[in-house]
Amino acid sequence: MLQYLRLRGAPAFDPTSGTDIGPLNPANFFFGPNGSGKTTISRALADEARYAGTTLEWHPPTSALGVKVYNSDYVNATLTPAGHFPGVFLLGETNAQIQAEIESLRDSIATAKAKLVGLQSSLATKNGEIDRVRTALKDAAWAKRNDVPVDFREMFAGYNNSKDRLLDRLLKVPAANTSAAEDFTTLASEARAVFAEDAHPLSDLPLGREIRIEAMPGHALLDVVVVGSADVGLAPLIQQLSNADWVRQGRAHLQHADGVCPFCQQSVPSSLGNQLEAYFDRTYIEQTKQLMAFNEYFESWAQHWAAYLDDLPARPGAVEHLDGERFAAARTALEKVIADAQAQISAKLAAPSTKISVPDPSPQIDGVNVVVRDANKAIENFNSLLNNRSSVKNSFLDRCWLVFARVTLVAELSRYEGAMSGHLKGKQRIEEQIASAATDVDTKESRRRELLAKVTSSRPIIDRINRLLDSVGFHSFSLAESTAIQDGYTLVRSNGENATDTLSEGERTFITFLYFAQSLQGSPQNEGETSDLLAVIDDPISSLDSDVLYAVSTIVRGIVEGVAAGSGRVRQLVLMTHNSYFYKEVTYRPRGGKLGSWKYGLVRKWSGKPSEVEFCDDNPIQTAYGALWDEVKRSAERPSASAVGLQNTLRRILEAYFKVLGGVDDPAIVAKFEGDEQLICRSLFSWVNAGSHSIFDDLDYSPTPSTVDANLRVFRRIFEIHDQFGHYLMMMGESADVSSAETPE
Repeated sequence: MLQYLRLRGAPAFDPTSGTDIGPLNPANFFFGPNGSGKTTISRALADEARYAGTTLEWHPPTSALGVKVYNSDYVNATLTPAGHFPGVFLLGETNAQIQAEIESLRDSIATAKAKLVGLQSSLATKNGEIDRVRTALKDAAWAKRNDVPVDFREMFAGYNNSKDRLLDRLLKVPAANTSAAEDFTTLASEARAVFAEDAHPLSDLPLGREIRIEAMPGHALLDVVVVGSADVGLAPLIQQLSNADWVRQGRAHLQHADGVCPFCQQSVPSSLGNQLEAYFDRTYIEQTKQLMAFNEYFESWAQHWAAYLDDLPARPGAVEHLDGERFAAARTALEKVIADAQAQISAKLAAPSTKISVPDPSPQIDGVNVVVRDANKAIENFNSLLNNRSSVKNSFLDRCWLVFARVTLVAELSRYEGAMSGHLKGKQRIEEQIASAATDVDTKESRRRELLAKVTSSRPIIDRINRLLDSVGFHSFSLAESTAIQDGYTLVRSNGENATDTLSEGERTFITFLYFAQSLQGSPQNEGETSDLLAVIDDPISSLDSDVLYAVSTIVRGIVEGVAAGSGRVRQLVLMTHNSYFYKEVTYRPRGGKLGSWKYGLVRKWSGKPSEVEFCDDNPIQTAYGALWDEVKRSAERPSASAVGLQNTLRRILEAYFKVLGGVDDPAIVAKFEGDEQLICRSLFSWVNAGSHSIFDDLDYSPTPSTVDANLRVFRRIFEIHDQFGHYLMMMGESADVSSAETPE
């Protein structure tokens, strides 16, 4: 059930915050004068998108009803300008025109379908070309699985039994990666950590032992001339000849020469041995020992490095993580430095009097250790991957697939991408053309169905309306099938006379209301129309024709009873009228009658202000005549905010009291006035003739306080002049004393 109409952006109502109309009951009755905004409300209910911001709120939200609205728009859409009724379903079009359009659509639909079939064939051809390009890459990928190193074959787990799945996995790579910065060789270490089931953590490779040459014993003697004592007589000669090293070596031969010089074969003086022994004294011997100790320490260190360099490549993890080329280069450089140092040290030992410089191997040692440290970083990464293989496996697999796509299959994938780009663009163009062609076919077929629905026979509608007329006792006319227009109808009087050209405005409105009423019965008449309905009826009475008023009132009360009983399609009713007598008729509740939950409302339009809706607990219209006087009292109290339609209210009181009840004609009343007041009096009676037979919700009229005062003053004087002032006082609720004081002389 509709709970609220939140009316926004509609003329006549609040342009800023809008107007909330609700909460609503199953049956809702609104009374308001012409121009107060009733039709605006009905239009908002018919199409909430008509006014920006307008919404319908249903309770519960899932219980939205279909909305069918009767208002002046409905009357204009249903009636034809010629004055006869070719059938509402034709919407003013002739069957011949509809049939001609149907025939045209039949040929157009056939052409559109043929075009669609041709495009679908082109799409099938293009899909075949795409499949051939995919198959070429698929076969190449399937074959080149064997080119992937064994350690990486686990990447194909789950894809070895399906070429298509293998291709789909492969094609996930190129979209995000145009090249690969790695290959299977650089990924080998990680592959063993991630894929090998028997992999275990590795220990770091040991670093080579460093050495500080300058801190070794005897290092200071390397650039020192080591010679004998200068106090010996032979010292000047040895120093002059600089042959101390030759003399030192010759001493060993002298001991076995039996007094003969082993070199010149001359007799050796007996003091020569003592002089040589004195020359090579304790200091000399100590220095040579230090040089020999330096040599032993360096040799031990060199032997350690030789063993280290030989052992390192064989350690666990070295083969996989040690950079072989860098290690070989660093090893060669270190071994050369060691060999050069050994040669220098040997030369010093052989000739202590010479000065030498042993190269520092620290840079070369660092060169070897840098390679080892890099290997240890790789081992650390290996161990980390091994410990977290479950969490890193997916990302590593993505890298492996990238290498497979952009390295192993680089040529095949390039050919695929080059060909597929053009094919996919062509396919997209064809699919867009197919979508457009399919829409064209659907649009034409939808239009054809719409036209076919319009040529539905008018006979069932004619029968339903005639039964409806008979049920309410209306016999002024009935509907009959037209003999001039196929599936049309005409109106016939009870004597058989064609009534189409003699219908009053009220009868025309009545016929459209009958069509509306019969559309609420039975099953839905249009495709997409819901079964349960909210019926909105706006001013179905435009004249005081008693037969029409009674018939419409009877039909509306039947709808109200159906809503209360839960029978029929109408689940909720919103009725709006300016006719107080009609309002009284449809809202009459017999004592003990069970007519469900009702809601009463008043729609008012104040001068210079937005329209407003006031809800009442009780029926606000007790009698039509009393309601009219209530409007006059409100205007007298608030001239600056007088309701639109005041003149119509005044003339209806005058018509009812003076003409109908009193038999006083309006010329006699007008003749009692002079000047401006006579003009105002005549204008009021002009409304008597023109203001009661039309729907005025579209009237744009904003009275000023001065015109309101003038109309009320003349209205009051009419009663005074005709000696009916007591009636005026009674209906206005004023006392005779106060009114006499206020009455002008």
